[in-house]
Amino acid sequence: MMDSKYPGVENQPDAGRAGGPLVRMLRPLLRAQFGQPSGLLGEIAGRIMAHTTSNAERTRWTLSLLDVKPTERVLEIGFGPGLAITAASQMASRGFVVGVDHSEVMLRHAARRNRRAIRERRVQLHLSSAEDLPSFEAPFDKIFSINSIHFWKDPVQSIRRLRELLKPGGLLALTIQPRSRNATDDTARSIGHELLEKLQLAGFTDRRLELRHIKPLLVACAIARK
Repeated sequence: MMDSKYPGVENQPDAGRAGGPLVRMLRPLLRAQFGQPSGLLGEIAGRIMAHTTSNAERTRWTLSLLDVKPTERVLEIGFGPGLAITAASQMASRGFVVGVDHSEVMLRHAARRNRRAIRERRVQLHLSSAEDLPSFEAPFDKIFSINSIHFWKDPVQSIRRLRELLKPGGLLALTIQPRSRNATDDTARSIGHELLEKLQLAGFTDRRLELRHIKPLLVACAIARK
């Protein structure tokens, strides 16, 4: 697992609060799984992510900011258990949704959750990463990532590549909600402004920061238009 580049986002404490004594005992090991889930503990981490209310709320909010249209092409980096892939494919009902994640465990989870859309060729999932993106047949209308960028090795370089993958006028959304015990609303605001700076360094001039409180604290979404 790569170290987080943002203070307060290095783990997912929900994993330690959910479940009984066994989950609490495994808390440190589970936290280490959220960057790149693997093995049995990765399976458990994936199930936690899939059933955490705040994850679903962050997904709905991010996609609402992107205003995904029925015929659009959409790309998600770091799809985890595939909740946002499902939601995006429902919005882009006549379009095409692509997901990239570097965890084999998450690829299996997301493939099961989206098996019908994959079979209908409306969804395509790749085992890859923000640093090593596969080739795509056409550019995208919308690209997004939720609680993933803090694990990217070189965020600015990866954002540059994502900018190249956008159609003119296309939108990129980078969402983060700090999850460590010492995180505050100010932590989220600070991270949001850091994301805006990274977007500028990557070549985006049309940028804005959206903030929303989703329990337990603020979520930051930096949005840029190509």
